[in-house]
Amino acid sequence: MTRIKMLLSFVLFIAGCSDDKLKLRSPDGYDLNKPEIINLSKKIDQISGIVYSAADNSLFAIDDDNGDLYNITLTKKPEVKKWKFGKKNDYEDLAIVDSTVYILESSGRIFSFPFRFPITDVKEYTLDLAGFNEFETLYYDSSLQRLILLCKECEEDKKKSVSAYAFDILSGSFTSTPVLEIKRKDLEKTLDDKVSRLKASAGAMDPITGNVFIISSINKLLIVADKQYNIKEVCKLNRSTFGQPEGICFAPDGTLFISNEASGDNKADILIFKKQ
Repeated sequence: MTRIKMLLSFVLFIAGCSDDKLKLRSPDGYDLNKPEIINLSKKIDQISGIVYSAADNSLFAIDDDNGDLYNITLTKKPEVKKWKFGKKNDYEDLAIVDSTVYILESSGRIFSFPFRFPITDVKEYTLDLAGFNEFETLYYDSSLQRLILLCKECEEDKKKSVSAYAFDILSGSFTSTPVLEIKRKDLEKTLDDKVSRLKASAGAMDPITGNVFIISSINKLLIVADKQYNIKEVCKLNRSTFGQPEGICFAPDGTLFISNEASGDNKADILIFKKQ
């Protein structure tokens, strides 16, 4: 084989490799290519939101169907406990602020209850928006004492942008208009590639930098932005590691956790990335 043919074969081989076989770039301070993995087996297949508990180095989580709150130990063979808080519904994300748990339902409705067991005194708050609106992302902005809800697909959003709404935990009220916006052109400029309509599936605020980490399972992207959603980094995610990422959170030391729902042949798991 001539040198030209050998070179051509090598180029075609590289071009034919999927993202699953290539080492992808990671956000500053992390290596997404080398996670520690905790397999959840069938203990909680449809894990749709996670939050870290510093009290016992565990995760609290929800699934997207059953109205159960779970506690998951961060061990190779995790123990899972659960408590009922609501009826069957489409639950997407959660946050724990001081002594209160907040759980996001896909329409934008928030359920809250005291962080004690058994679960009682569940309250509901409704975001009143016209048309079809779907949310999967909820995180706490401690600097402003508010919860941020990021649209997955909202009536007022165009394909070129994604809006965020806020819930004030002191007054128990929503903003009626978006407080922030992610523009697709900013994502494409940072990624240097085309991006289809962004559909956020989880978000969390880095306790060390204050940056917001946003996961899009459908787009297979991890986005890092400042609190005003100025895009800092956009990283592609490989499908072998990030089969269906639906949850993200941080420990106080910056350790990053990302959870995958079970999908296809892939079991649900938790990926752990230490701060470097």
